[in-house]
Amino acid sequence: MRHLLTWAIAALLSPAAGAAPDLHDYWDGRCRECHGDSAAFARSTLRVEGGRLLGRHHTEDLATFLRQHYLTDDLLVPVMQMLQAQATTSPLFKEKCAGCHGTAADFARESLVMRDGVLVGRASGRAVRDYLQRHGKLAPSQIAPMVATLERVLGEVGGR
Repeated sequence: MRHLLTWAIAALLSPAAGAAPDLHDYWDGRCRECHGDSAAFARSTLRVEGGRLLGRHHTEDLATFLRQHYLTDDLLVPVMQMLQAQATTSPLFKEKCAGCHGTAADFARESLVMRDGVLVGRASGRAVRDYLQRHGKLAPSQIAPMVATLERVLGEVGGR
């Protein structure tokens, strides 16, 4: 019941029709109670072969299974894309940033925005790529993947 109430409240408070949905909020309100964090779920139970997202038990038609598992038609493709990205992306944010910044979704919602096609800090206006040169103890080779992950997550939470 708590799960249903959470989803109903989230639906009432969600952006107007036509706005990008917050896929992480959807997952957290609808799926997290049974399946845990979406990224951990994707990395532990899903794989990508030939560009197709496959489940451990539902290898032939994961989309049909997800539809029958209460995933709405309008969110089927976006959620599958999110899970595919999570299944194929290392947990760099969790390993390097979560201790201070929480989840990537919460961080993106609260602290990031796209300006003229560049990911920037909402408060500072500084390009995240530049900021990460001196923050987070990332290796130079980790900066571009981190920025790509944060850009993707920002889109998944409905931010632009």
